[in-house]
Amino acid sequence: MVDTPDKLCIICLRKLSSLLKADQFLWKKQIEEHVDRVYCEEIQQAKLNVNDEQKRKHHRGESSRTGGESAIQPIDNSDGKSLYNNPRLFIEYFLRGYCSLNSILTEHLANHLVANDQLNDFTLSLFSSHTTSLKRLVINIKYLSRLQCHLFNQHPNIVELEIIFKDSNSNRTINMTNEVFYQHICPSLYSKFDDIYTIYGPFILHHKYPRSPTESRRPSLTNNPILRNLPNSSDEFSHHKLLHGIFSNLHPITIDRLKTLSLSHYKFFAATHSTAVRKHSLVDMSPLVKCSTSSSSTMTTPVNFIPMNLRLVLKFTNLTSLNLSSTDIKNPCFDIIIDSLQNLETFDLSSCRSIKLFNSLLKLSTKLKWLNLYNCCFHMQQNPSIMHILYQLKHLEYLDLSNDNTFNDHNNSRIDNDNDINQFLRDEYCLPRLKHLDISGQKTISSISLHRFLLRHTHLQFLGLFLTNEKYSSCIFDTNDSCYSKHRHYTYDLQHIQTSTITENDLILYEPYLVEALLRYRDRSGFVQKILYYVFFLTRSYHPTKQTRLIELILHVMSIHSNLQSVQMASTACIYNLTRTPIAERIHVKYLAQIVQATMNVMATFPNQQQLQKNCLLTLCSDRILHEPRFNFYLLATLVMHNLQNYMDLAIIQPGVAILSLLTTRLTINECTELGSTNNLKRLLQLMDQQVDRLQSMHINQNQQGLIGPTDETQQTQIDIDMTLNHPQQLTSDDTLRFCLSLLWNLTDENPIVCENFIQSMGLQLFQRLLHLFSSDTIVLTKIVGLLSNIAEVSHLKMYLYSIDIIPLMRKYINEAIIDVAFSAGGILAHLLYGQVDDEINVELCQQMRDAIVTWQHPHTNMVTYRTFKPFLPLLHCVRLPVVQLWAVWAIHHVCSTDRARYGRIIREEKIYDIMQKLNDDLISSECSDPLMVQLLKSILHLLKPHYSSRHRNSSAVAN
Repeated sequence: MVDTPDKLCIICLRKLSSLLKADQFLWKKQIEEHVDRVYCEEIQQAKLNVNDEQKRKHHRGESSRTGGESAIQPIDNSDGKSLYNNPRLFIEYFLRGYCSLNSILTEHLANHLVANDQLNDFTLSLFSSHTTSLKRLVINIKYLSRLQCHLFNQHPNIVELEIIFKDSNSNRTINMTNEVFYQHICPSLYSKFDDIYTIYGPFILHHKYPRSPTESRRPSLTNNPILRNLPNSSDEFSHHKLLHGIFSNLHPITIDRLKTLSLSHYKFFAATHSTAVRKHSLVDMSPLVKCSTSSSSTMTTPVNFIPMNLRLVLKFTNLTSLNLSSTDIKNPCFDIIIDSLQNLETFDLSSCRSIKLFNSLLKLSTKLKWLNLYNCCFHMQQNPSIMHILYQLKHLEYLDLSNDNTFNDHNNSRIDNDNDINQFLRDEYCLPRLKHLDISGQKTISSISLHRFLLRHTHLQFLGLFLTNEKYSSCIFDTNDSCYSKHRHYTYDLQHIQTSTITENDLILYEPYLVEALLRYRDRSGFVQKILYYVFFLTRSYHPTKQTRLIELILHVMSIHSNLQSVQMASTACIYNLTRTPIAERIHVKYLAQIVQATMNVMATFPNQQQLQKNCLLTLCSDRILHEPRFNFYLLATLVMHNLQNYMDLAIIQPGVAILSLLTTRLTINECTELGSTNNLKRLLQLMDQQVDRLQSMHINQNQQGLIGPTDETQQTQIDIDMTLNHPQQLTSDDTLRFCLSLLWNLTDENPIVCENFIQSMGLQLFQRLLHLFSSDTIVLTKIVGLLSNIAEVSHLKMYLYSIDIIPLMRKYINEAIIDVAFSAGGILAHLLYGQVDDEINVELCQQMRDAIVTWQHPHTNMVTYRTFKPFLPLLHCVRLPVVQLWAVWAIHHVCSTDRARYGRIIREEKIYDIMQKLNDDLISSECSDPLMVQLLKSILHLLKPHYSSRHRNSSAVAN
């Protein structure tokens, strides 16, 4: 139910997103065809030019050369306009301005596209000035080129701009990532075709003609610049060109009004050998350097060149907030920024490891309110020290000095009351306006200094104390402590907790601080790994009270650090704890879907990390997780099968086959065919064979331990012979064997190809062994006979069943076995009889089958599930063998009486009611009708009549 505006907004955004995906697919297909056509015309023209040139040279007596001398005709895009007029596209309707968005909705749309990796040149064209209004904008340049940068010139009111650079294009050197990159990029609807051909042509042709042997044999043609410009070397998607394009196209009013700018993870000094990129990277800044140099300057070496994009940053003189976190900014540039941007109130320098000296911060002492120095390097800042500099920033309200020790800057972890940071905290006039202080990871903090600091900062709203050596529990937990505040938030150091003595009270006490730590440090891998370690141990034995919140945060952490194995290892272990039975029942299905997706991402990213794969499989091995959410079932099945192929560890095999046995019920026949390849079936049969050997060994050991009294060798040999001949050992199956059998049963269901693969993989021989060893195990028998019945349904394969002496076994089962086994055994015999000619028919067998069917009691639950009734249709028309018809009618009656709703569509599509009606009419008109058959048919017609009536009404309505 939609009960809030936010929910309605999300629904609308998802619908818009799906429309854009459909548009992008159609548009990209047109572009691919057009680029390919132009490319082929160029190649054809190049051939003609080469031939003409060779003829001219022949007449002039010159040698024939083919390297790079072929003239290429200009691109003819005279018909290109037709590409831009496609009334089927929603985006064109949107861009007509019928439903323009205000700044808030525009911001929501941009954030949604970024969050779902949908922002590219195609979707960026949505942000035209007459359809949208941009004020606060977040863009991820991951799939953008410079083509659409001109759009920013249409928006004069942008005051906040965040550009995400974290996803580097360098990963496109990996073939798989190249393909992913290509699937996401798409040109704008209104770009010139010449530009599209130049920028996107290499990607399209590389995708369409990977490793073309024809081109490799023709060096004269590969000199085409389009072919030389491979996707891995394309500069048009580079960070430098994109940022330069964005900054150069900003409206002059935006340049003057911009207040907030974030360039986190951008590399101003990124090493590159591309001359084109370097041209956009460096610019002569000697005059500016001279102006900024003074007697107090911290620059020790002359700098004549700084990045051009940094020069463009300096144009935003009214900036009040600048985020340069994780950039490679260096000291001279850092000093120039502070000299040029005197209005900065918020400055994020976290993880700027190239800045060694921070003296320039003093120039912002009257303005700066927010400063983040997480993971910065302070050891070169002497006289004054960093603490002396910070002490003079009296207007600071937010200060982050945390350090996760990733770079081992702080080798000394001994608590010293006289060191700089403790003196800083104890000072009476230390940052009086401070509301947020994070000193997590600072291992030299003393409780005395902190106590004095808290006494003087009663309005402090947050204090970060994660991974510090001292214990400050009194100010956090003791309401009588003079430093206690119920309004203050903390991240707390849990290093003193003994994981062996954790109680449920510990979980209740520390859980809020772990949630706070995950919320604040989710971008910091060093902290995240340690937080997840504590979450794992606290949730291993007890149920968390903030289960959903923890799951949300951990999933977010997994998405941020998707390529960091250590974080994924800890995350999957925590997710396993949080999704175990019975607490999994409390999780909303949308989070279950997210858990499955995140787990599949981990499995695909780290296929060779055994423990990580084990964590994932154990998490997924849950009925609720596999049944309720919607996800890509086939993708997960292939990932799990990859594990079964690669690992021998039972801790991987057991959950793996369990997951596959459930997933295969949700796969299409084509997907089952892919999964049921000969290679995969051989592996599954090998696993079963090994499991049977293991069970046999266990059985023998148990028997030997159970022998009482000494026996000589002759006696023991006689006992073994007697047991083998007169009392063959009977094994009891385990879950692994049962799941393997279920998996094979599902894969072969109405799938002749997989059935044939099973036979070719020597599956019948293994099943013959199983029938001998597990003849008293009804669960195993049900699955074995069920799979054999799938083979019996395939006309050209049923003959192979005679090789395992099938008929005597099935004759035994139809009378003596439980109804599940008897039913499938009857089906096997029915299909075998149907394939026999009149001279071969065993009348005694037919009578035995009929006598058995008469005695069968209808179970109240469904024994089997059918995809269709097609395997029954030939049997229903087998008039010469009434017992074959009887079994098929009994089977249809069974599934329709126990699960009629499931088969409504099949009944209508395959006209089962009409077939049953005709059979009934034929029986009534015949002289010797079978009473049981008549009874079953009448019952079926009664059960199916509502479906027939519904179909008839629908047909009448259409006709009218």
